[in-house]
Amino acid sequence: MSGYRGRGASGGFILVSVLLLCVMLVASATAYAWFARVQAKTVIYEKSALQARSTAFLLTKEALRGLKLDTNKFDSLLEFWFQPMIIPLGDYGLANVVLRPLDDKVPLRHLFLRDGTTLRNELKDVWEKIWIELGERTLPAKALDYIDRDTIPRLGGREGTENINRNLFDISELLGIPEITPEILYGEYPKLGLVDYCTMWSDSRININTAEPHVLAILNGLNVNLAEEIVKFREHREITALDDLKGIPGFPLRAIPTLMNLIGFTSSYYNLKIELMDESWSSAKYFDIVLHKPTGRILRWEEM
Repeated sequence: MSGYRGRGASGGFILVSVLLLCVMLVASATAYAWFARVQAKTVIYEKSALQARSTAFLLTKEALRGLKLDTNKFDSLLEFWFQPMIIPLGDYGLANVVLRPLDDKVPLRHLFLRDGTTLRNELKDVWEKIWIELGERTLPAKALDYIDRDTIPRLGGREGTENINRNLFDISELLGIPEITPEILYGEYPKLGLVDYCTMWSDSRININTAEPHVLAILNGLNVNLAEEIVKFREHREITALDDLKGIPGFPLRAIPTLMNLIGFTSSYYNLKIELMDESWSSAKYFDIVLHKPTGRILRWEEM
């Protein structure tokens, strides 16, 4: 009897071991299958991301090539190449492309004369008006001291170790000024922020064909009503020269000399937005790009 119990116990042990081994094999197979699915999804995602990036790059190069062919003396939103375009990509789906001329705000990289310290005369009143609109009357001089090249404080300004005393690389660097908060810099709906009035993507002039009404309103000799008239005027025709301004109802001729060194009619910087859509992707791919026409360079590339 004792031998029989031993054989039974041994057989039971073997059965349990086999069952445990089966459970382990099933668990391993499940884990491997899960891992394989994850890896497959990762590969598919990386492949689609690479495919989207390559497509966006080719579209960007075509946009730069097209800009070189644009040799007229104005950049207006009325021009057909600045209208939204849907481009079929064959087996790769569709591309929704929007190219827009910038140079549409006060140029932060061109506030000063060549000495890097003296504020351009045509921007003195404009700079003050921006901060008044933001409700921050104490900050104009402090902001200038923060980025000008010297270490001599202006009247109402401040020099210190926190000042960078150089041109900005990005507008977010202004958050280094203790009094400037994200709300002041970026705005808080419905209140506008500094980014709504100033830009890094502009040469020394503001393109009057693309500037927003609130930017036009703070320019020398202009106001809210005149800004609205300019916007209405350019909805039907592009502005190509200072003489065109005379055709705007109520436009004061005395404002033209004060605007000569501040406004322009063309752009050097352009924003390119690309949305790529393909049925095989789980979601669309978005690209936000800044181009520099004179050099043919891509200055910013963001993927979302």
